[in-house]
Order: sequence, then structure tokens, then C-alpha cells
Amino acid sequence: MFSSQIFTDKELESTIITLKYTDSQDADKNMSISIAPELGSNLFSFRAGNYDLIYCDKELLKKRVWTGCFVLWPLPNRVRGKQYEFEGKTVSLKNIKRNKGNAVLIHGLVDDKKWLYAAPQETGNSISVKTHIPVLPEIRTYFPFKGSLTLEYILNTNGVKVVYTVENTGNTNMPFGFALHPYFSTISDIDQTTICVPANFVMRADKDLLPTGELSEVSQTEFDLRTPKTVSLLDLDHVFTGLDKEKAAVINYPQQEIRLSIQASEDFTHLVVYTMEKAEGFICLENQTGSTDMINLYAKAFKENNDTLKKAAHLLILPPHQSHTGFISYKILHHS
Repeated sequence: MFSSQIFTDKELESTIITLKYTDSQDADKNMSISIAPELGSNLFSFRAGNYDLIYCDKELLKKRVWTGCFVLWPLPNRVRGKQYEFEGKTVSLKNIKRNKGNAVLIHGLVDDKKWLYAAPQETGNSISVKTHIPVLPEIRTYFPFKGSLTLEYILNTNGVKVVYTVENTGNTNMPFGFALHPYFSTISDIDQTTICVPANFVMRADKDLLPTGELSEVSQTEFDLRTPKTVSLLDLDHVFTGLDKEKAAVINYPQQEIRLSIQASEDFTHLVVYTMEKAEGFICLENQTGSTDMINLYAKAFKENNDTLKKAAHLLILPPHQSHTGFISYKILHHS
């Protein structure tokens, strides 16, 4: 049975949308998700049975500081020099103030904004809700394009699927990348929790963790996550690519007998793995439609007529009056 609730959370002082699935036969298969549209459309809770797979510090969420599962758009993750170039025009990001992060850490432009939302909709086998944000004037200062981003959160009996749609309502090309940045809870001991990422390459990066565009094969290196690796042994903050789209990334929680399977549409060519704060209770597997600093890598590739670098960047460019849609799916697999 599916149900929904929209209410004001007293602790967060914000509107919360909760979608639920209740299994009459097996309580372990109950699921729910909670979204805070006014706090960046943050998917701050994803419960499977008695366990919340999303780590969220509500005090940080209330302050719009990174926690839960936040949205990275239109410029995921870091941007070199806090500026970018597209089609001959340079845009500065230097006046963006963040509560956390270094000089190149931008994390998009919509994660701390107030989003609009619609009423939840139920079908026979799922329940969903849409949130929406236009390119507001305050965003357009740093992203001078006309358009919008819509997210549809779909809860079904297997997990949650997040469908994103970008619309370009302007008369010029719109460059963008999209990602979700989930803080996955380490609900099992990190000496037992494993992750598996079906990626053939890792991107080389400089001291600021900005990719150079060069790729290294993961085979026979510490970056080979194509077979399960124990989280406690990993110290990663890296961008992976060359994903095998036939396979899912997986987090295995053996003590809870739960596996979380992560798959995405073809436009998600990159995945960031972050394990540096595993002892604090979370790890991050961030599906991205392109590389970190994709827009500057693309500009460099365009100038150099470098198709290899252009592919490594994978900047999405939406023509005028067109739209683009993709998805990320988080599926719960219970151990047999």
C-alpha cells in the first residue's frame, strides 16, 4: 500500500514530503522517502525496513549545509578557479558564498534554494512527487541561461527512482551537468560493508582534486572497484568513468542483509566515490552526467579540437527550446 504526507517539520522549520510503501506481508520490505523541497529539494531520508540508508544531520540540513542527498545542477562539484567559459563567454563564480568548502568547491547552484512542489500522485504500483526550480535571477547571475530543472521522485516496491528533466526555454545553447550527492549511511560495520563500482577508468587529478582529463585504467590498482572492496580499506575522493552500463554499483550491508543497487540512464557517464569520512557514518557514490569541472574541460577540448578530452568531460549541451531527461535508480535487494 502506498501513501503520502505533506507537513511542516518543527525541527527543520520546513515543509517535508514523505512517500511510503507498506508491505502487509513483510515489514522488512516497508520503505519510505522524505524530501525537503524548501531546503534544496534534498532527499534526506530513504528508509528500508528499520534502516535509513541516507545519512542526514538535520542541523546541517536546516542551515542548507551539505548532508542527506542534495542536488548538483547545473555545474556538479568543483569548478576550476571559480569561473568557467562557454562559447567564448567567461562567467565568474567568485561571489558565491558557501558555508563549507574550498575555493573550487561549488556543488552547483540549486542545493540551497527553495523549490516548488506539486501534489503526490499514486499509480497502481508506485507513488511519486515532483519538485521544480526555474533559473531564478539569483541563479542567472552565475548561469546566464533561461530554463528549469524538474525532479520526479518515484517510490515503488523495489526502491526509489529519481527522474530529472532540464528545459531550455531560451534562444541560446544551454550547457549543464546533473548529479545527486547522496551521503549513504554506514549502517553496517565499515570492516564488513563493501562497495562495487563497474568502472574501467579513474580520472587523474591535481592537488585541488580537479580532473586533468587524463584517464588511468583501474586494472591491478587500488582503484579497481569492479569486484567488491571493503569500505574500511578505501580512502577515495575520485572521479570514475568508463562505466559498464549493464552492471550496477552496489553497496552491501551484510549485517542488515541489504544490498543497495545503483543504476542510471546512459547520460550518467561518471561516478564520484568519496570514502574519506567513512568513520563519521557515511560514504558517497555520486552519479554524474559528466566529469567534475566538465564545463572548463569541454572549453579546453573545444579549443584544442580534442575529441578524447571532450568525451572525458561529457558536458551536456541543450539546444534552444529543447528538453533532456534522465534518471538515477536506488534499488533495495534483500539477501536471500
